[in-house]
Amino acid sequence: MRNRPGGNGYGADPLDYPLPETVAEAERLAASIERAVQRSTGGGVRNLRVEIDRGGVRLEGRCNTYYCKQLAQQAAMGLSGDRLTNEIEVS
Repeated sequence: MRNRPGGNGYGADPLDYPLPETVAEAERLAASIERAVQRSTGGGVRNLRVEIDRGGVRLEGRCNTYYCKQLAQQAAMGLSGDRLTNEIEVS
């Protein structure tokens, strides 16, 4: 992580995790994030969907615990930085 003037010191700098510029790159990143989430949660997220657009990365799906949701978020942030929206539902 780079240290930039004016940064808040928290999370990753958006330039450390640039969003993909092509559809193919976005699909590869989404697949990598999906694998990382399933690996870190032991497959605990059902109907997992990873979407990438100009706004960042969005996780969708369902899991049984908030802990599982948190594990999914941490795994995804390892590949996407903090431009992540976690819409996984706990039920």
